[in-house]
Amino acid sequence: MTTTIPLEPGELDLRQCVSCGQVFLWREAAPDLWLGVDGEAWFRVQVTPEGLTVESNESVERFRSLFNLDVDQAEQEAAIRAAAPELDPYIARFPGLRLMRPSCPVETLCCFLCTPNNHLRRIMPMARALQAYGEPIGEVEGVVLRRFPEIEAVASIPEHELRAMGFGYRARSIPLTAARVAERGGREWLMNLRAKTYAEAFEALVALPGVGPKLADCIALFALHKTEAVPVDTHLWQAATRLYFPEWQGAAITESRYRAVGALFRSKFGPLAGIAHHYLFYDNMRNAGRSQTSGTLGRKERVESSGS
Repeated sequence: MTTTIPLEPGELDLRQCVSCGQVFLWREAAPDLWLGVDGEAWFRVQVTPEGLTVESNESVERFRSLFNLDVDQAEQEAAIRAAAPELDPYIARFPGLRLMRPSCPVETLCCFLCTPNNHLRRIMPMARALQAYGEPIGEVEGVVLRRFPEIEAVASIPEHELRAMGFGYRARSIPLTAARVAERGGREWLMNLRAKTYAEAFEALVALPGVGPKLADCIALFALHKTEAVPVDTHLWQAATRLYFPEWQGAAITESRYRAVGALFRSKFGPLAGIAHHYLFYDNMRNAGRSQTSGTLGRKERVESSGS
């Protein structure tokens, strides 16, 4: 099925959305031609001056849901600006940056299990390596697209196979965490967490082996759609201390400081806290990447802090 989606300026920037650490299974097959998956759905998306041409094995509503296209972006941005005028330049810098809503919590959880102490250039190949254990759902532009394997399949991947693919210590931790999720009910357990409060979901996630507060908040925000979640990694920490906690600039992220940053964002932005967070996260990540290219920041391009 092929559908044309007209877009207003600033309504959706596909490149930003799929390249900013929200999802990891999209690729640019040709200039402005993107291939991606969401659960059992595959997408071939051509970006045009007028909008998008979307081809998929699912209805266009699946694509609209993934990119939150039925949410009024301008209204959300106005609410964030009203709560924190200091965020205006960050919002203006990234028109069309939307918080995505992936449908498959297993896919999102497992991809984020690849992120601790890592950076985007390494996370994406790892996520695709896990995806390769899933069933094919289509071939597009000569690329075989696969749905992500179920959590039980991830739990059964031999450690030596993942180590051979460069997963390092994650070769053990990812199947272990997947096994604990499977024991709790797997996909159904994760889907049930979507119906819980943010606090309940967070506590359930940090009880998993290898899942600290930062990783739990990433999973809550992107897999469970808890928009109150505020993942505090190196990038968000630098922005938050610059704007709101100058006395902590250059200091380490402790548990109490982590909680304080999240609490401040939730008090200022309510259910938009995770969205406000992402503007600051993405801005700092881009700046870190540019600085590393010039040889000045080294490890600071990393998406995750070592505390996750």
